[in-house]
Amino acid sequence: MALGVSHRKSGESQEIKALEAGVDEYGSSESFQLYTEASSVMACSRQQIIGCDVSLSIDSVVVEEPLQIILNYLDLDGIPKEREYLVTMRTPGDDRNLVTGLLLAEGVIQYASDIVGMNDHLDLDELAPNEITVRLSPRLRVDWSKISRETSSFSSCGVCGKSSMKSLELRDIPSLDTQSHWLTDQTVLALSNNLRQQQALFETTGGVHGGGLFDEDGQLLAISEDIGRHNALDKLLGARARDNSLTELGKVVMLTSRISFELVQKVLVAGVPVLVAAGAPSNLALNMAKRFNLTLIGFNQQGRFNVYHGAFRLRLHKTNK
Repeated sequence: MALGVSHRKSGESQEIKALEAGVDEYGSSESFQLYTEASSVMACSRQQIIGCDVSLSIDSVVVEEPLQIILNYLDLDGIPKEREYLVTMRTPGDDRNLVTGLLLAEGVIQYASDIVGMNDHLDLDELAPNEITVRLSPRLRVDWSKISRETSSFSSCGVCGKSSMKSLELRDIPSLDTQSHWLTDQTVLALSNNLRQQQALFETTGGVHGGGLFDEDGQLLAISEDIGRHNALDKLLGARARDNSLTELGKVVMLTSRISFELVQKVLVAGVPVLVAAGAPSNLALNMAKRFNLTLIGFNQQGRFNVYHGAFRLRLHKTNK
């Protein structure tokens, strides 16, 4: 049976024929693309097939583009250096927070104030849309023997090349708050829905991970979204590091993804005592949470959650049965 086309508007027959032939009105074999001002969403034409019916419409997909990070710094001898640090695939937007969070997690910097400029020394004709040059503080001395890593990072897997529990133990990461019974189970249960309601990019595309920073009462303080779960967390923790009020109040991170050990490492470096996610933790994530006494909660969805470590921070609401 031949496929039919439903919901066809007058004058669309030529466009539909072009789509069926794999070309758009400009004669290109690529999909029609239209970037928003934020460049985080792209509009594309689609054919939705349900049974034998085909409908033509415009869809929104998340943008994934490379970002090259270049560092200007002084080496151990005080000599100015420039280094192409890495290329990471990310959703454009919040690049400053992304870079800040990434450099914190990697141990290149200890504080957001260690960054004194981003692209600020470049002329307009030198600026590139997918390149950011970071000027590090002159007081900072970078020892690359402790920060060696692969030169590329991927939004889907967070390839790092040197992340391990041992390397984290050797770093001067902040001690976590060990106060007991301050986080209620009702607050935890509400985190996922509160984050989801604010995910504008996910609502538009359905193709991004999200991260939310919450205070101890479950108030959403900051949100980030990216095609990569590692990037989403870097953006969130970068925003936290650049804002003293967020650093002081932000005690809980909620993620829409599963929990890998790299994500636990980033949260630990930031000094956040509670990590909650919609998905499952890996064994390495659990081991790292136990080693550094992080409260680790997974499968926070549909009115229930699992506590894998750090239950002492929770205050459970007792119900009469």
